[in-house]
Amino acid sequence: MLVLLRRLTLVFLLVIYLFSCSNEGLIATYDLSKSDNNFVRIYLDDWNICGTFSLAEDSLIADSIIANPSDYFEKYKTDSVRPYSYTGLYHPKFNQLDLREVYGISPNDTLDFMNGRITYLYCRILSDVDKQMFVEVNSSMRLLQVLNGDTLYRCDIQGPNIYPINLKKGYNDYVVKTMITGGDYAFEAILHDSTSITRLYADCQTCNIIYPQIDTTSHVVMLSNAHQNVLDIPITLRFDDVYGNRICDDVVLKPGTFTYYIPGMQNQHSYMCSMTIGEHTVRQPVLCGRDDYAYARFVSMRASIPDSHPRANEIDQLLFRLNFLLKHPTRYDGDWWWQFKISPITYQLEHAFSHLNDTYGDDDSEASIQFVTYVSEQDDSLQRYLLARPNRIYKDKPLPLVVVIRPNIEKKYHFFVCPQLARQWALNQMQALSDRYGFLVMMPEIRTYLNEDLTPFAEQELKLAIKDVQKHYPVDTSRIFLHANCSAGYRALQMATDNPDMFRAIALYAPVYHKNYCDESSKERMPEFSIYKLKDVPLMVHGDPIDKHSPYALYKDLIKDCRKYEIPLSFSMKRNSGKSYNIVLIGEDALKFFKDVCGDGR
Repeated sequence: MLVLLRRLTLVFLLVIYLFSCSNEGLIATYDLSKSDNNFVRIYLDDWNICGTFSLAEDSLIADSIIANPSDYFEKYKTDSVRPYSYTGLYHPKFNQLDLREVYGISPNDTLDFMNGRITYLYCRILSDVDKQMFVEVNSSMRLLQVLNGDTLYRCDIQGPNIYPINLKKGYNDYVVKTMITGGDYAFEAILHDSTSITRLYADCQTCNIIYPQIDTTSHVVMLSNAHQNVLDIPITLRFDDVYGNRICDDVVLKPGTFTYYIPGMQNQHSYMCSMTIGEHTVRQPVLCGRDDYAYARFVSMRASIPDSHPRANEIDQLLFRLNFLLKHPTRYDGDWWWQFKISPITYQLEHAFSHLNDTYGDDDSEASIQFVTYVSEQDDSLQRYLLARPNRIYKDKPLPLVVVIRPNIEKKYHFFVCPQLARQWALNQMQALSDRYGFLVMMPEIRTYLNEDLTPFAEQELKLAIKDVQKHYPVDTSRIFLHANCSAGYRALQMATDNPDMFRAIALYAPVYHKNYCDESSKERMPEFSIYKLKDVPLMVHGDPIDKHSPYALYKDLIKDCRKYEIPLSFSMKRNSGKSYNIVLIGEDALKFFKDVCGDGR
């Protein structure tokens, strides 16, 4: 019995160690003194939890918890008779704290009486010096956050929920008072140092630095966010024309100032705005003028070049997307993101007209998101793909390429106006991740219009799309990766099992693994019959245990087969992650996995 207890104790200590949280006196503690790098980003997964309480009950205990949380959490005992009650140290089962999991509430339960009830979260942060850090919080619950008795206040910005915290040397008590509202039970806190939070904020502002249409009379730009309210460091704006020439001196942002005059702009012309904050620079195409006037100007310019011109097809397809956006009802329905969809197209059009004797990929003055059109070698039809590229590319340094397969859609759309490209913030995120990780990222059309499988004809088109990227950008052919989610996972597995030597690694989010077929030809190409071919290809599978759209049942057999055939598998699950991976174009966990597979830090 003693031996068994010792073994259980060792296992418990190992689990606590692996999640970077020590168990000192049963208090969740995060030790920053053990971090020896200059980039700190720590997920605060483990918490001491006490709840739930009604408002009346909370009024009797709130002051005691906030004033002396360690004493309260050590002494308070759970009432075993009381429903939905928990006190003690808690580690999430699926990498995100969710109070439904804590209290044993099924994801399908709708417990309205839980709304307004209060739960306290508590942990300690051990610091070796006095320092300022930041907490990024993701939750829709009503929150009160307190560090060492002082209330934390959110940075006055749009977007990420960032809270500056001033740690003292030694132990710091971090208390979060949560109130369940609207059925949300999830809470995530990530601790950042100044370097990490600068990168987080900069990435969030990719293609979202200023309002993208600049008044032609004043030439005054307006910031789209209070960039100066995060860190007390210099922030500058730079404006270049489509040839990469700087049009004026850099603009230094001033606290409390949101508008700036930019000399040197020409009306109805596009420019690249770059914001540098700390060591990070993000970019955004902007238009000095009105979108309708710009469209009319480009139509007139298109009439001056022959249909046989090498860039005519590319320009026509861009004009199609621009015209579609200008006529779309969201322009008048209060969609804040609509205005940010226009300037990337007007910039790419102006760049193309200004470089008619060149092509895309020739220089860094082009936009970092490219809507690309090429002529297929299979039948001379026009085919398309979306490409995200790092802001700076060196021709003598080949880059990894991530190929993203798009999932099934319900209605047939032109690729450049399909639902996957409707969320501008998702395109911005794709661009930010491409630049951060130094990967080229493409999403090809490859003749998939509804819910078709990846036919041999489509597979060949995918190879031709990759060939077109290689023609224009420096691609490391030994580092081509495959990425997909949900129904696209089935297509990706078909492509990978048909071409097992083509991809360095594969990353799938909640992929479909089985389909029901009647015809023999489709049955023969089912991935489950050929998955063994991937025995030398690292495979990442990620899912959300409560995802109703893409539940674990869709891919559980894939996990079993990977283990059966000894395919190098990295399998993870995170609660509530489906809210993200079902709507973004690319997942950051996939790029992290690909970077780890490279093994050389590139």
